[in-house]
Amino acid sequence: MYAVVRAGGRQYRVKEGRAIKVGRLPGEPGDTVELGEVLLMGEGNTVTVGAPTVDGARVLGTIAEQGRAPKVVVFRYKAKTRSRKKTGHRQAYTRLIIEDILAAGQEPKPKATAETAVAEPEAEAAPEAPKKRSRRKPAAQTAEAAEATAAAEEPASAEAEAPAAEEKPKRSRRKKTDTE
Repeated sequence: MYAVVRAGGRQYRVKEGRAIKVGRLPGEPGDTVELGEVLLMGEGNTVTVGAPTVDGARVLGTIAEQGRAPKVVVFRYKAKTRSRKKTGHRQAYTRLIIEDILAAGQEPKPKATAETAVAEPEAEAAPEAPKKRSRRKPAAQTAEAAEATAAAEEPASAEAEAPAAEEKPKRSRRKKTDTE
């Protein structure tokens, strides 16, 4: 289930278990926040669009962090008048973790306490964050790694300790001349 909410004059698409950064909201980390301006709700193929908001719908989230964004430098300058002004700004934000998306008349899920977590070890876990994509290793590296592990697993024998067959002599890199 997903929803589009308005917070601080901006719109955010939210899903349960995901985190969003919104403008500063009052509260301390760990507090629960309710976003009441739900503009759209969707689950599967059904989408409910509000006019302007969906009646009775709300989104519950937990404050994970109160912070400030990196500084933005503002430099105003007027040519030929020796007029310049340098200021900076750091925008305050709140990082929310979305707990529940509730339609009209729905009650929030009960929070898992330490007692219920012990009693019900198979409780529903929060969705995992998407996996980061990594580069594939070239086939040559994977083949070498497979050979190395196979060689490490084989028992040492008398034949393996014997010197290898005669190796070819290395060729000279020196250019040959007609006189030689």
